[in-house]
This record gives sequence, structure tokens and C-alpha cells, in this order.
Amino acid sequence: MITYKFIANDKAQNIEAMSLKKAMKSFQDDKAKEVTVEWKSRKGNISFYSYKLPYVSRKERKGKL
Repeated sequence: MITYKFIANDKAQNIEAMSLKKAMKSFQDDKAKEVTVEWKSRKGNISFYSYKLPYVSRKERKGKL
């Protein structure tokens, strides 16, 4: 499991999940327009990225592939 740290509106929330996609699905914050996600990979590299909310996965954007 990887621990993802979601930072939105000066509040931090930690979520443990197997993938970033599953962690984004479980994160809920209706007021935030953007969220910064920070995580440490299995190899030990620290990464971060900003996502616009609401998050829509590729499968939902493209329909059934």
C-alpha cells in the first residue's frame, strides 16, 4: 500500500491505496477546485502533482474502451 497525502484548502488528508486512481476516487472535497497529491513510490522517490477537481478517470472520459 502507498500512502497518498492530499492537500486542499490548507488541509491535509492521508489515504492508503494500491494506486493513485483508487486514492483519487476515495478522496472527497466538494469545495476545492484543485488538489495537490504527494506520495512516496515503492522505489523511494517522492512525487507530487496537482489535479483539478472533480477528477474523472480515463475510463469515464472515453467510455468503454
